[in-house]
Order: sequence, then C-alpha cells, then structure tokens
Amino acid sequence: MMTLRPRCAFHGAAKRTQLRICLVALQLGLLAVVQSLCQASLGFISAANRHDLPARGTWGRLCGRQLLQHGRFTQRHSRGGEAVDFQVGDRVKATSPDDEQNYPATIKKVNNDGTFTVKWDDPDGGPETDDVDVGAMKKIIVFKDYVVGDDVPYPGVVSKINEDGTFQVKWDDPDGGPETDIVNAEKMKKVVVFKNYKVDDVVEAVFPDDGQMYPGTVIKINGDDTFQVRWDDSDGGPEDSPVKAKDMKYPPIPLDKLEVGQKFTGTVKTVREFGAFVDIGAETEGLVHISRISNERVNDPNDYVEVDQEVDVWVSDIRDDGKFGLTMVEGRTGGGRRPVDLTLFEVLDADEWLTGTVEGVMTFGAFVSVTLPDGSASASGLVHVSQIKDGFVEDVSAEVQVGQQVQVRIVNVDMERSKMSLSMRSNGGASPAARPPADLSVFDGIPSDQWLDGKVARTAPFGAFVTVTAPDSDATADGLVHITA
Repeated sequence: MMTLRPRCAFHGAAKRTQLRICLVALQLGLLAVVQSLCQASLGFISAANRHDLPARGTWGRLCGRQLLQHGRFTQRHSRGGEAVDFQVGDRVKATSPDDEQNYPATIKKVNNDGTFTVKWDDPDGGPETDDVDVGAMKKIIVFKDYVVGDDVPYPGVVSKINEDGTFQVKWDDPDGGPETDIVNAEKMKKVVVFKNYKVDDVVEAVFPDDGQMYPGTVIKINGDDTFQVRWDDSDGGPEDSPVKAKDMKYPPIPLDKLEVGQKFTGTVKTVREFGAFVDIGAETEGLVHISRISNERVNDPNDYVEVDQEVDVWVSDIRDDGKFGLTMVEGRTGGGRRPVDLTLFEVLDADEWLTGTVEGVMTFGAFVSVTLPDGSASASGLVHVSQIKDGFVEDVSAEVQVGQQVQVRIVNVDMERSKMSLSMRSNGGASPAARPPADLSVFDGIPSDQWLDGKVARTAPFGAFVTVTAPDSDATADGLVHITA
C-alpha cells in the first residue's frame, strides 16, 4: 500500500515512497514512480593485479532489488540461440534477476524446476547466489592450451606452464609491479599475432626509441622473429630498426579502397541490441546489422557473437558519410533480409485461421512463421503486443514462447515492404470496446496537499497505473504515475 496526495510535485521523503494526485480538468493523473538507480564507477587495472577480471560492481551493476524489473525479464531461450547442457561446476555468464545484466558465476546446483542456482563471482552487496533459468545463462568456454611463448593481453608472454593448470606470465612492461604473475586460464586471453609480413610490405610499427607508431617498410625478415623496418622519416634517428611482429600492423584500409563483396576476417569490438561493430583494419569499424548476422532470425546478437571474437565478414554497403556495413552472411549485401513473396498470403481472408510457430519474442510482440494450408508457401509475420489477446498484455514472454504453436490470422500484408501483420485475437484484430469514462466527481474537492492510499495496478515502461479510493467513499479510479515526475 502506498500513500498518495493530489499534487503535481514529488514529496522527497527519504524513508517512504509518496505519490500525489494531479487533477487536471476531469482527468485524474498520478505523478511519480520512484526509481533508485545506483551507478558504479569504472575501476582501473593496476600493474600489480592487471590480470584480474573486473568486479561485478565495476561493470555498473544497478541496485536492482529496488527496481520493478521482474515483469520485464526476458529469458534468453526465448531470444534464439543454441541449446547448451549445463552441469554443476560450469563457469557461466548469467543474467542477474536484479538488473538483467550479465555477470560471471559458477553453477552450484541443478534445481528440480529446471532452474540453476549460480554463485556470483562478486555479489557486490547483493545475494551471493540466485536461481536463474537455463535461457539466462551462457557457458564460458575457457581456452587452456597455451604454450610457452604465447602472447596474452596487457601485454605479456606465457613463460611457464604450471602443474596446477595455471600459467606464469612475464609482462612486457611491469610498470613497477612484479615482472611475472601466476594467472588462471580463465583470466587470460590468447592474442593472435600476425607474423607473415613480407619484404616491401608497408606497415606501421613501434619505434624503439619512443614507443610510438610510425610508418615504415619491411626490408628484411630477421631470424629472431623480428622484422627490419626502414622508417619513412627517421628524424635524426636510425634509418631502420628490428621490430617484433606484435608491435607492427598494416596501415588502416582507406574507405575509398573498400568494395562491396570484399571478404575480411575481423574482430568483434562492440555488441549492441541492433548488431555488432567489427574491426576489419579499416579507418573505422563496420556495423554488422542484426539482420545480417545469420540466415535465421536473430533476436539477440549476444547469442551469436561476443567481444574479441574473430568472424568472417563481407562488405555489404558503403555510405557517403564515411560509414560502411558488413554482413556475416555471404551474398547478403545492399540491404537486410531478402524480400519474401507474400502474394499468396495477400489473397487470404482476414477471418481464416492459420497454424503458426513462434520464432521470436520481443517486448513489442512475437514473430510467427505461418504456412499456407496447402503447404505451398511459408512466411513470417509480426503479432503485435496489442494483437496477442483481448485486454492488456504486460509481458509478451508470459503469453507465448519460442517454438509454441499458435493460431493466427492475417490482418495486413505490406507487399512493398514485404511485411505481414498477424493477430491472435478472437475478434479478428478489432479494438476492444472502449470502457465508459470513470466518474471522477468524487475526487474534485480533494485538496492538493491531501495524501491518499493507492495500490499499483500494473507497470509500464513509461510509469505505473495506480488505483486510489476516494476518502469516505467506496469510489475508486485508476491514474497514471508518469516516470518523469
């Protein structure tokens, strides 16, 4: 139960949540949902502990137990991706129920209800364990086959393999810290160094005297795994110097040298909800749009790529503003998905039911694949959240799941955009009858500084709907508490 009063301002009491009613003409609006967001600052890795993983709090974990997040929790298995068998002891990245962010953890128990109890590496003031769904976990694959001489980040070189499975790493620049450290394989990452430079290759390399990168040309391949580089401008220093392969790279590829269809092996630098940015050695990073990651529908790019992963890509388009697109699907250039011929679906009656299979679940609806009754054609369409059932749908994933068979009808076919809108509603997609306006007359005389008790009826991304009862009356009404108040 919450205490409210009709006023358009937030009462800043630190020890209680208070909301107020704003009366505007005949409409009742309730103003303010209190949310607490705690932001943790990023830490920096010192030379002494540079091989440690960032703490859970360092990644900006929110104080999520104070947030109404549970209604918006989307399980990973509803977003697509491969099924993975998990066992006790597996290292995973799991989605915290508190803030829906991914953190490293270890599976401690397999529960009878199909969930898993995971122990967080750094609970950061929260619970040490949580029960999470299989779809909210991703197994951490740890590379353990390092050999002496392998390069690792920060940077360093594996100098010894220990019997307990750890590795001794010798740092290139200890910066006042220890010259070597014992490092667990999980906290290491193999650096693949290109070593196939040839004589006359134009490169950028680290000048030994000042540690800065300068342009030069390979003039000799030395026998000690270094390359002799002649500097374009020695500026009074040596005309050439031996340089390690790890301290060399090819100059960035100018954008005017890129062509649609060219293939590159790139490194994933950033993963966002709309795709992934990949470094192919050009002047800027290219975007692999979510529609070009795979031939199948991708709901979450994180299920297919991760930061530092090497991927094969093709240049899909080049823009005049200096940006370019990439695709991980060969031949998919100049646009997103290939157009689908919806001619046979366009002629179907809007009252005809079709059996469909849910392909993806999003916050705004569900993508459903339907096949014509005679099996002659299949296509995917969107069942908007408003068309899933009669009445309000708060969480799409609570209504449908990936792989579920549903009955749908076609309510609209956009031939130009090759898109199809579907409905699961029994009334064929028509809007439900509007409710009669609430009688708010009993609230008219309430002073703006009077507090009322209210109960949250439901939440939405833009705020919360709260039910209040008028003083000395049984009359109730719902009002919106907007997120901004």
